[in-house]
Amino acid sequence: MQNHKHLLSLAGEFVKSINSSLLASPPPSTEQTGKDVCYLGPNGEYGIDHVVYCKDLPNGLRAMVGSWYLDPERHVIECIAFVALSSLLIIALLPRLSQYPKSNAAKLTPPLSIKVTTFIIYSCQLIYKLNGYPGKILFMAMPCNVLWTLWASLCFLPMSAQTMHVMYQLIVPYTSLAIVAVATPDTSDLTMFMEVPFFFFMHYALIFYPIYLMRRGHLSVLPLTTSKDGLVVNFIKWWLLSCAYFALFYFGVAVPLSIKYGINLNYMLSPPPNPGNLVAGPNFRLQSTMCCAAVFFFVQFLANVAEVVGKSVGKKKEA
Repeated sequence: MQNHKHLLSLAGEFVKSINSSLLASPPPSTEQTGKDVCYLGPNGEYGIDHVVYCKDLPNGLRAMVGSWYLDPERHVIECIAFVALSSLLIIALLPRLSQYPKSNAAKLTPPLSIKVTTFIIYSCQLIYKLNGYPGKILFMAMPCNVLWTLWASLCFLPMSAQTMHVMYQLIVPYTSLAIVAVATPDTSDLTMFMEVPFFFFMHYALIFYPIYLMRRGHLSVLPLTTSKDGLVVNFIKWWLLSCAYFALFYFGVAVPLSIKYGINLNYMLSPPPNPGNLVAGPNFRLQSTMCCAAVFFFVQFLANVAEVVGKSVGKKKEA
């Protein structure tokens, strides 16, 4: 037991050494003293010649400053646990997925209208991120920006029918995150010309895309005709896979990037503003993870119900 504690302590010290300039807790969102500190010195110094004052930060960065809201040891435990569990789930589920028929591959190609819209939105998003405060490009790792990367990949990168099929199935539950972003928008770091209207436009587009493609027959969340899985088994497989990929990326990639660059990517270092501070405290990431799993489940369930009902109504009309 003592050995485990010692190893965890060493791992925590190593993680903290990656960025010693982070504060023990997030700085206030608005200036309180005129000398609010957002970052310590490179080696954790607190002298006036070393710290970075919040008022000196580029416009928009203050709201995204990272901190040691969670102990370094907590980062170690959660990252190892989530990366290991999600990797095992992915390894177990991928070979059990039905293969998409190559003869139907053309159906998976996004229409020209989707391609053109995606090109414009993705280009604008990159322009905003590259011309913002230092490190803003890292926010391409935010969930809805990752969704846009998935759509851009589907539109413009060569890939197999099975890969496209998997990406579509993941996009459907992840669309719930665009709904959440519109329902509870955080625009505190959006300071450039037309950046706030663009934020809403591109999130509404993310919600519209899968609905449009399901209506046009390019996308289906129901079991493939070649699959032996029933509706429930198919649903559970894709829900678990969407949760696993999400956890793998955000605990395996976003957390290390957040610590390294001192930016609160996807609120992995401290919780977002939320009603009544319901998501807060040392377990906030576990709470957030359960919330994400729940909204993935709900939106994927709605998509399944909508498609089943749509097909049923269509058959009645034909009869």
